[in-house]
Amino acid sequence: MHETQPYRATAVNLRRLQHFIALAEEGRFARAAARVHLSEAAFSRSIQALEAEAGLPLVDREPRGAVLTRAGELVLQRARQLVAASDSLERDMALFRDGDAGELVLGVAPVPAATLLPALLLALRQQRPGLLLRVRLGSLPVLMEALDAQQLDFCLGDPRQVSLAGRHVSTPLGREYGGLYCRPGHPLARRHNVTPAQLARYGIGMIAAASALRETIAAAAGFASAADFPLRVECDDLGLLARLVAGSDLLGLLPDAGTESLHRLAFPGTPVVTADLHAIHLRDRTLSPAAAQAMALAATLASGATSAIAGHARGHVHSPGSTGD
Repeated sequence: MHETQPYRATAVNLRRLQHFIALAEEGRFARAAARVHLSEAAFSRSIQALEAEAGLPLVDREPRGAVLTRAGELVLQRARQLVAASDSLERDMALFRDGDAGELVLGVAPVPAATLLPALLLALRQQRPGLLLRVRLGSLPVLMEALDAQQLDFCLGDPRQVSLAGRHVSTPLGREYGGLYCRPGHPLARRHNVTPAQLARYGIGMIAAASALRETIAAAAGFASAADFPLRVECDDLGLLARLVAGSDLLGLLPDAGTESLHRLAFPGTPVVTADLHAIHLRDRTLSPAAAQAMALAATLASGATSAIAGHARGHVHSPGSTGD
């Protein structure tokens, strides 16, 4: 029987909590021990010591692996909060120690990766040459998982692609405009009236988009529903998608930036797409000076691009739609 003792969050306990989190996530003692670089015997003793401190059994040892008890599920929830708070404290202290040094880890979704990121990285390299920059590219839902795990300082993307929670802060930076593009010399390039059937003949490529945004785009292009929309290529690498459009008869929903070698279709019903660019970070995690500067630079660059492109985009508006990133 476990003897109940006062529970104190010492440094040793934090390590044991980290071991417990690893066990809950891995499901087996051997895998969890390997993950935290301990022998299985030492790892088992750590879990037993944690149970002794808690005064409760936290894990049932079963043939299928380690199964958390109800008390274990509660401890897991609190353990994650304590370990995250400890990590944040260590990080905040490191910010004061390192000053302008250190690293910045940002996640960038497809549209800002193609339009905003190159200028942002150049500006950061010029202003903070000693800073280590780590860039993670991907869809915003995947990047948000990394943000929530405190693996990123902030994300750049369109918040319409995800469900934000109270723990997130979303700061608007600007808006990117785009439209339907084809290669020069495409059979539809000079047409003034194009039917949905003709669009379907060649097919359309675009980034992954939330279902509600796909419905909006489909309606703007004259299709009854997203199910009728002739999506032929879904690709989150907009540079690759633009090259595919340039080398084939595929049509592409692309941002206006970086499409100088392509032809923008302009006829009644052509969807004009937009991406709202936001910087998203965790409310309870202190932004480093480098992260705060990077967000300010991104806002300056995005607002400048918006001013330059908005007039061009509005000149093409016939039946506006929008897509996020």
